[in-house]
Amino acid sequence: MKKKTDSQHAFSDGRFLLSSIASVGGVILAVLASGPISNGFDQAKRTKLGANLIQPGVAPGRFPAGGQNFWVQTNGPQGGDGIALATNSSGHVFVGTQGGGVFRSTDNAETWTAVNNGLTDTNVRALAINSTGHIFGGTWSSGVFRSTDNGDSWTPVNNGLDSPSVRSLAINSGGDVFAGTFYGGVYRSTDNGENWTLLNTGQAGPYVPALAINASGHVFAATWDIKFCTGIFRSTDNGDSWIEINNGLTNLGILSFAINENGDVFAGGDVDGLCGNGRVFRSTNNGDSWQLVQNGLNTGNGINGLLATSGGALFAGSYGDGVFRSTDNGDNWTQVNTGLTEDRVITFTVNPDGDIFAGTYVGGGVFRSSDNGDTWIEKNNGLVATDVRAIASKFDGTVFAGTYGIGAFRSSDSGQRWEQINNGLFAHFVRCLAIGPNGHIFAGADFVDGLGGVFRSTDNGDSWTDVSQGVIEFDVRALAINSNGYIFAGTYVGGTIGGVWRSTDDGESWTHVNNGENCGLIWSLAINSQDHIFAGTSGCGDGVYRSTDNGDNWELANNGLTSTDVAGLAVSPNGHIFAATYTFMGKGGGIFRSTDNGDSWTEHDTGLTTLDVNTVVPNSRGHMFAGTAAGAFRSTNDGNNWSDISGGLVPVSGNVWALAIGSGNYAFAGTAGGGVFRSVQSTIPVRVVPSPRARPTPAPRP
Repeated sequence: MKKKTDSQHAFSDGRFLLSSIASVGGVILAVLASGPISNGFDQAKRTKLGANLIQPGVAPGRFPAGGQNFWVQTNGPQGGDGIALATNSSGHVFVGTQGGGVFRSTDNAETWTAVNNGLTDTNVRALAINSTGHIFGGTWSSGVFRSTDNGDSWTPVNNGLDSPSVRSLAINSGGDVFAGTFYGGVYRSTDNGENWTLLNTGQAGPYVPALAINASGHVFAATWDIKFCTGIFRSTDNGDSWIEINNGLTNLGILSFAINENGDVFAGGDVDGLCGNGRVFRSTNNGDSWQLVQNGLNTGNGINGLLATSGGALFAGSYGDGVFRSTDNGDNWTQVNTGLTEDRVITFTVNPDGDIFAGTYVGGGVFRSSDNGDTWIEKNNGLVATDVRAIASKFDGTVFAGTYGIGAFRSSDSGQRWEQINNGLFAHFVRCLAIGPNGHIFAGADFVDGLGGVFRSTDNGDSWTDVSQGVIEFDVRALAINSNGYIFAGTYVGGTIGGVWRSTDDGESWTHVNNGENCGLIWSLAINSQDHIFAGTSGCGDGVYRSTDNGDNWELANNGLTSTDVAGLAVSPNGHIFAATYTFMGKGGGIFRSTDNGDSWTEHDTGLTTLDVNTVVPNSRGHMFAGTAAGAFRSTNDGNNWSDISGGLVPVSGNVWALAIGSGNYAFAGTAGGGVFRSVQSTIPVRVVPSPRARPTPAPRP
């Protein structure tokens, strides 16, 4: 029985198991997920959802013209990956997110506002604020950005910064800025970020997940070599030279630092076994030697965040067991998780009043404690940075969103308000949604923390029941329901133990229907009007399988399908089948169409600017919509040509995981880091016919 447990540290989270980059230790947290890397983000100004969702300047019933946004962001689901936190002297709190950019709160985290003007990479990994209030943001792929106006606008400051992936930032009392990069070493700027110089930490180009500077200006760097763990280096001359300081450090995989008012340095370690053993280490002699201090720190997870408060308390954020607190300089620790509904804690900050803020991963957002950690309150109002992998809509306009980490949400008013609907939905890593003819809703989820499979709701999402427990114990990546209400679930596990499962009784029981299907790695499903089933695979080179007998038997249907990692399948109203595929090692990908029920396929990519395609859906007129790793596209001529309709997305060229056509043929998009977006207009414009002019009545002749 498969029981995939979640990672113990933020490096190999279940979100990234299929990524094309293998990483070890620390907070990598890349936007790899089950698809390609989304780099080079372009940022559009975030538009709040209006009461009628009609964009100014767009006549009702007409598509937005060139230059006008196709999409408007809904008000949720709220949350996101709070990867970086910082607080300025005025108590304003800033959070950097994965895909949503930077958010600012001026009211102690009661409300958040996106502040991304000029920020062309919305995957923000590090934040630091200098004594004049200038904010520096380190991004996944575009280096460092600086804001001199409290986040209202951002400017890239990367001259000399040859390694664009920045994972840590620190600023000394003189205003010098230090940037730790992803296998590029440490850089220093002595002119407020205008220019950068590479520093030698004693090895060539290490990964630097954490930096810290003490009151004397000594710099501490946590380093990882690409082949082995290298521990901590210290510089006492502002980074000009470095020495290794690992005496007593039994775990060389360091992820975080904190320095208290006495100058004691604390280092948080990664999971045991990777680079040694030990959670938290303390040095009382400036790093010359280290002592393991973890009594009561009962976690096997990595310590991604550390905080030392002015009141003498220490806080350790673990990736899976929440927050631990020490009030005796680290000698003893107590778990303090009351109110903390997400236990993957990766960063902290504290304001001048002593309120503590914790940033969490996999969608949990930000939590605040005003009582030294005794209790925590979720504070995500306005923080819309969620990773939405699935969208479904009912005819009455109700929209359902499946997130990767915080479960399912429902909106009954086109996205103006979202409510979390997880009662009984214990698996929170939702990959697919489907609605049956009887209105019952089905959710397929990855197995994380031992929970996953298929869940059913018979009351519009108010409650859920696990209907696959003990039968389907693998990641469920695809769901489809035929005209008879038979449910098909595609599981993602290699060999014949995976593949497709069928239920003919509303999910009460399941049968493994895999005859002829030699690849168990199912990523997509679609059913045509004849109830023929098409299954898209990934990772085995088979492409598409077809069943014409309700799933009892399968045959390959991949003639001409030169790209075989099929992330999405859809059938248009005219019966044509579309396959959305991924590239592999820079080859393949794109959209394929079959006009003969899958017997043959031809590629149709004209107008696409990326060939990594996540999903494809039709509206009722047969216009096709594609969600890709670089925005959204539309075809109004059966896929022969595609046009970019990414305007209004945050970011514009961001990752669109899921698409659905809802009531009134409005389109909904689930994105990686921006929540849910809705089309400004119906995807089927109503032709405006001018009213005939009344003819004047001729006067009677005399």
